[in-house]
Amino acid sequence: MQGANYMPKLDRVAPAELDVSVVLSVKNEEIFVKSALESILAQTGLSFEVIVVDDGSTDATHAIVSGMVDKHANLHLARNPGRGKCAAFNCGIRQSKGKFACLFAGDDLMPQGSLAQRFAAVKDRPPQNQVVGLCRLITMSEDKRFDGHLVPRKPGRGVLSGQSYLMNAAAVARLFPVPEDLPNEDTWLEIAVTFLSGLDVVHSDVIGCAWRVHQGNSINMLVGFDEFNKRYTTRMRAYAVFYDRHKDELTAEGRVGLLGLIKCEENRKAGNMIGVLASPVGLVPKLRALSFTNKRIYWIRARLYGLLSGW
Repeated sequence: MQGANYMPKLDRVAPAELDVSVVLSVKNEEIFVKSALESILAQTGLSFEVIVVDDGSTDATHAIVSGMVDKHANLHLARNPGRGKCAAFNCGIRQSKGKFACLFAGDDLMPQGSLAQRFAAVKDRPPQNQVVGLCRLITMSEDKRFDGHLVPRKPGRGVLSGQSYLMNAAAVARLFPVPEDLPNEDTWLEIAVTFLSGLDVVHSDVIGCAWRVHQGNSINMLVGFDEFNKRYTTRMRAYAVFYDRHKDELTAEGRVGLLGLIKCEENRKAGNMIGVLASPVGLVPKLRALSFTNKRIYWIRARLYGLLSGW
């Protein structure tokens, strides 16, 4: 009998034939995982594989994905040999064979044709470059406040969010593994793409993800301030962890910028609005931190989500 950490062989398609590996970390996604995978498997115009790593689901997620594997030669399923979302993504990335890799979630949808469009935007970059393609996303939610918002709003810019990154092998080697004691991967990747020098970052107008805003998200503004603050504070630990591990790779300007964000987060966590406003960071991160400083501002921010998001 195969053990819980059994990793199926991912050699059904030769590496040279694969353009992209789509890696998913899933946990208790039985409501949405089938539609998420169908939206990815329906992509055309390129060769790709889909690697799903189950991070200890206790519902029907594993069975649903397992039932789809036999019908799709490019769909692979494994169990996370570690624990947590970052460990699952690291596991999937290690198994990936595509020229490029991207991350996705088990509750979101991939717009038809978007994967080929994203790949077209980066495929001709020199392979020795550390290439990171960024796309846009659009929100979808049963709550009208959070539905139908394009992020970012500005054309020609991609978003620094987990489903946005399309990375070649050179970039993957530099950005992974993500520390597995962190709760999520996208904060770590956002810091890396923002502050590490030498990355070849390519922005596109492609909408690569319909991000589902619902109660099952790891973090969103559907929850009250206390719960959001708890989750957000845990995520923002990535600033200090990244600085400790990679400060020697940062330029002097990068070190100053990241230390400024660390200081801003310390003030936000303490509820110090004056400290946030005085922090040596740009206007956008300053306003973002300010909106998560206390219950009253958080309440206003949640109700003005559509007006204030995407900038």
